[in-house]
Amino acid sequence: MLKPTYIGKNEELKFNSDTRFFNLKSRDGDKLSREDARLFSKYTSGTFKTWNLSRQTKYNNKNTTKIKTTPEFWEDFEKRARAVGVDLIGSIPVMEKYIFYNLKVYGKNAVILGQEMKWERIKEAPSLLTAMESMRLQYVLGNTVMELTTYLQEQGYKSESHVPFGGKLLVGPHVVAAHLGIKGQNGITITPEFGPRQRWGIITTDAEIPETNKRDLSELENFCKNCGICVEDCLANAVYKKPIEKKGGVLTHIDWQKCMETLAERSYCSVCLKVCPPGIPKKSKQNN
Repeated sequence: MLKPTYIGKNEELKFNSDTRFFNLKSRDGDKLSREDARLFSKYTSGTFKTWNLSRQTKYNNKNTTKIKTTPEFWEDFEKRARAVGVDLIGSIPVMEKYIFYNLKVYGKNAVILGQEMKWERIKEAPSLLTAMESMRLQYVLGNTVMELTTYLQEQGYKSESHVPFGGKLLVGPHVVAAHLGIKGQNGITITPEFGPRQRWGIITTDAEIPETNKRDLSELENFCKNCGICVEDCLANAVYKKPIEKKGGVLTHIDWQKCMETLAERSYCSVCLKVCPPGIPKKSKQNN
């Protein structure tokens, strides 16, 4: 029987599978074409499917006993990942205190995969088109995470998928620790490449990972600290100006109930993704 590498012990970090935003209410004039509505339905059902399938990837770890890797192995892995649309890649050891309580994780290292959300859809927030983009990327990246997990398993490394919707680890702290981005004022991770406009997935694995590529993100951090547009423009007034720290060391930046209510009522909202200056492409800034 396959034994988990870790079992989440942080009682202050419990997995919440709130699915209210899967039943969005459109605003007046906020309509989708028949084709977009079909795609939206596909992405929504597909996101649930990838969630369920990702929880089964642990069972594919027969004869996955390898640990050693080479720089060439990870160069090849990165090429594979970028070929299927991954934009951001990093790796660090799994941070145990950020595993959701009582969930079992297989693999001691975390390979972090990020992919851009399309600005042309995000700039329409709040709208069903924006919601569709969010669901599209959760579906697409979820399948990509599972595909790359299968690859690692086929190479002999114990691995498990953690897709954008339904992963067993809190993603933000892992992204920040891997120097891929910073934590913004509302708790969302912000990268120099896309601001807050990306979704994240993780593969936990026993494969030895390369040394973390450290980046100087101080300029981005200073900008964010002196900005606050995401707090001011939040339609739900859900962002705490001073984050709440729980016993287990987890910081809560958003009143989740307020946020979820607005997500459901305002076509998934996503205004915080739209207004964040680092996330606005340079061409769009120049045209305004």
